[in-house]
Amino acid sequence: MELNQDTLTYEADPLECVEQAVIAEQYAYERDDTELHIAVPGAWRDHQIWFAWRPELDALHICGSLELKVPEKRFREACELVNRLNERLYLGHFEVWSEDGSVIFRHALAVPGGEGISPAAAAGLIGAAKEAGERLYPAFQYLIWGGKSVSESVSAAMFDTAGEA
Repeated sequence: MELNQDTLTYEADPLECVEQAVIAEQYAYERDDTELHIAVPGAWRDHQIWFAWRPELDALHICGSLELKVPEKRFREACELVNRLNERLYLGHFEVWSEDGSVIFRHALAVPGGEGISPAAAAGLIGAAKEAGERLYPAFQYLIWGGKSVSESVSAAMFDTAGEA
């Protein structure tokens, strides 16, 4: 993605900057006053990512759903997997929600005093959420549907390929 910083403005409302980044990439999106939802194409599936602006906290929250539900019988193993995968993330973290077993990527960015963020920073957040989902989605598949152990799931997701076949 290449954002032309000369034509983009930094808005006090961080969602405005996120929207500029989303428009530059031509992602499908919906927005209201406090949230922006986008669909980002990926190798495994489209990533459903949303941003929420919390002015009372001066925080921009990003959340991405892996659209997976962990069965109750694998919940403990999924939590262990999340712990092991989070050790390898530089930005954000995964969670398994106890209410329904959803696997979610989350991160928050402090934006004090209405300073805003750049569209490039917003694009970086979108990229981080997509990259985490792309890289680690297979680990959850191995555990939930493949019946693999936590160690096997981590190993399968953490290899890096060189080139393309």
